[in-house]
This record gives sequence, structure tokens and C-alpha cells, in this order.
Amino acid sequence: MIPSHQLTFVEEIALLALDDTSGKRLPMPTLGFSYALAGAALCDLFHLGRIDTDPAVLTVLSNAPTGDPILDEVLKVLAAARTLEPVGSWLGVLAQRSAWLEAAADDRLVERGILRREENKVLWVFGVRRYPTVDNHERIEVRTRLRALILGDDLPDPRDATLLSLLCACQLAAVIFRGPEYNARADRLAALAKMDLVGREVSRAIDALGKALLGASPLRI
Repeated sequence: MIPSHQLTFVEEIALLALDDTSGKRLPMPTLGFSYALAGAALCDLFHLGRIDTDPAVLTVLSNAPTGDPILDEVLKVLAAARTLEPVGSWLGVLAQRSAWLEAAADDRLVERGILRREENKVLWVFGVRRYPTVDNHERIEVRTRLRALILGDDLPDPRDATLLSLLCACQLAAVIFRGPEYNARADRLAALAKMDLVGREVSRAIDALGKALLGASPLRI
């Protein structure tokens, strides 16, 4: 079970994807973010011992509840499968639920007191929901830890390796960690991002889908 004080990977990705002051999502490919949230859920379940993964198939080891409603819902989807599928296939399935994953994670961060919810009206018709940070401690702590890891020479622990891999897969790392000091460590960041299996599968799935979409819709000049 995940300690109550520890954010899940789903929560960390959702939190790091938000601008600190406006609460708007940082600029990144929507498709990549959807797959990163899906991958984050799988990573949480892997670290909790509920699933096992390899390049060929994802296997459910236990469908015992995790105590986390978000992860338990994802686990139900995985456990209901009639056939074994590779990680990439499950990423595609779960990415279709990314809007729910993001909303549920945001709600949880509000419950934790890390974010606050504000409702604004656009033309008095459409509700636009933003999540400005209330307690920036969680985000600063994560960013500070990852920043030191990128700029230093220490090996990451399994959780940090997973998180960096997910951030790189959805191109969020390039948004958060900008500047000449990070550019000089691009090779190290790329190496760190390859240390996690699910993160690599997220990146591979995004790349494959992007190529498929490009082939289906040729550029017109």
C-alpha cells in the first residue's frame, strides 16, 4: 500500500504538468501526456506488486485492492482482460481514460491541500477549471530532487528513474528542465530515462502512434 504522505506516479505527473501560478497545463503534446498518465498508473501498480511487465506481456499478479481508488479502477480493467497483452497495448487502452485519470488525480491533489480549485467562466457558457498551487512543497521537492539527479552523477532510485522516464516520454522534462546546464546533460538525462521499462514502452508507443498518424495524414504543402 502506498504511504498516505507519498504521491503516486499518477499524482506526480498530473502535478508536474501544471503551471505553478496559473494552474494551466504546461505546453506538451496532448497524446504524450495521455500515454504518460497511463504509464504512471501501470508504474504505480508495478511498484505495488500488482502487475509484472516485460517487453512481451503485462501480467496481473494480484487483483487485491491497493487502497487507492484510482489504481484500483485501473487494476480492475487489467484483471478483466481475457488475453495477455503487451504493455504497449495497455498503454493505448488506458490512454483513452487519461481525462478521467487527470481529473481524479487533480481532485486528490485538492483533497491533499496541495492545489485549490477555481472556476472561471468563458463567455458565461463554458466552465474552465484551473488548479493553482496552494502548497508548492510537493512540487518543489520533486523538482529539486530530479534536478540534482540530472545535474549530478548519482544513480537514481527506482522511483526517480521511473518518474524521469515518464517525464521524458511525454516531453514534459524538456519543459520543466530548461537552460544551458540541462542542455549540457542531455545525454545523461536520456540515459536515465531508459532505465525504466514502462517508461521506455510509453516512449515507444508515442513514437509508433505518431508515425502511424503521420502516414495516414500526409503533409500538404
